[in-house]
Amino acid sequence: MKRSARRNIIAVGGLTGISRILGFVRDMVMAWILGAGVLTDAFIVAFRIPNLLRRFMAEGTVSVAFIPVFSEAKEKEGIAKAFELTRDMLTFMFYALTAVVIIGEIIAPAMVGALAPGFLGDPVFDVAVRLTRIMFPFILLIGIAALLMGILNSLGHFTAPAGAPVLLNVFMIGVPVAGYVMYPIFDRPEDAFAWGVILGGIAQIILQMIPLRIMKVPLRFTAHFYHPRLRQVLKLMGVAAIGASVYQLNVFIGTLLASLLPTGSVSYLYYASRILELPLGLFAFSVSNVMLPALSTAFARSDREKVASLTGDSMIAVLIFTIPATIGMLVLAEPIFAVLFMRGKFAMADVHASAFALQMYALGLSAVGASRILTQTLYAMQQPKEVVKTAWISLIINALCSVALMPFMGHGGIALASSISIAVQMVIMYRIISRQGITLPREIWIKTARMIGASLVMGGVLLLFLHTKFWMNGLSIVSVSILLCAVAVGGGLYFAMLWFMGMRYSIR
Repeated sequence: MKRSARRNIIAVGGLTGISRILGFVRDMVMAWILGAGVLTDAFIVAFRIPNLLRRFMAEGTVSVAFIPVFSEAKEKEGIAKAFELTRDMLTFMFYALTAVVIIGEIIAPAMVGALAPGFLGDPVFDVAVRLTRIMFPFILLIGIAALLMGILNSLGHFTAPAGAPVLLNVFMIGVPVAGYVMYPIFDRPEDAFAWGVILGGIAQIILQMIPLRIMKVPLRFTAHFYHPRLRQVLKLMGVAAIGASVYQLNVFIGTLLASLLPTGSVSYLYYASRILELPLGLFAFSVSNVMLPALSTAFARSDREKVASLTGDSMIAVLIFTIPATIGMLVLAEPIFAVLFMRGKFAMADVHASAFALQMYALGLSAVGASRILTQTLYAMQQPKEVVKTAWISLIINALCSVALMPFMGHGGIALASSISIAVQMVIMYRIISRQGITLPREIWIKTARMIGASLVMGGVLLLFLHTKFWMNGLSIVSVSILLCAVAVGGGLYFAMLWFMGMRYSIR
């Protein structure tokens, strides 16, 4: 893997980590200003629709559809034709999403009533409708921002797109604090949060327009958007959106089943998944986002050997971090939750329950990372239907395993079912690409075995820290210091062992 790719992965991973941390801060500010009552309920319901579309667009749907087609057009027809596609795509998305926004503004009361029927006849209903109308244009903003991200990534620029979510959280934090707490520009705190969403969406577009201008990418609207490849992009987007909806359905089923268990089960799974998102964002998502353009270009050139090489390099770049992270979470789950959350009404019993969920989720961490890479490979090969097919299989396995394991393991059974289903999905996707001549070299399996061995030794050393019971009193300077020391010692030992076993570089 080229040095520039490693640099991009580090930049994207770092900015993604900052965004995730700011997401926690945003939640804290929301709890501080809005509390946990009527205003928070209204804001969450109002933000649910545009935020759902953000997940569909900003987290992959537009990029995985646009980048492979753009790369193919650039390789086979030249950069001028590829830029024609960007103009047509920009025009189509602007008109289509503007129409969606107009319709959404009109039917906002109906949408709120459908999402939260319990609000009907209550004053909170009017608040939720007003906030929905303020934030609904975010759909247009995030759609355009997602397209700009795809263009920049296709041209090898990753920093600005990775920094865009950081700006959204900055504005969602800064506008309420500055515009309501410090200088009361807004009469209502919930309005300040809503306008923070809109201003954050605008900021994401501006941030990405800067490098596009520097790179002299000709972005403008066109009177006719009939590029022959536009339909190809839209078809891929539609299939990718179905795949994203399957994931959301998976989350919904897990929440539904957890609601049938003792009180707190939904919360335990939520907190555990939030912890799990950090290594996924830092390693799996950053690597996959950076490698998609290179994979798409290699496939456009019919260079299957290069596709296999890039897939293998990406897999190692993900596994070298997710395998030790899995062992680390299995050993340190309770200390992590005790230090981060044990205060107020979050007692030691909640620490034990949440840690159990995290351990079960962690068993599938490497499978999630590997599946993300294989998913990008299939998208680069313009085979989104295979991704959707495996997603449906994963959904069915997840539901069946959850129902089977819940009676014995409670909420931990739901988390374990998720790990099992994603592992099965990973195996199926690898078999799909193998049948098409994309096979990983033997070297990948040797390196994976070394990483597993080093991680197990690391885990044995981390067990020594548990004998001190340093986390029993929750957050303190001592507990934080020992936890950080454990992570540093474990990580240092792990990479030192890889070095002595001949893995001098994490990725080639």
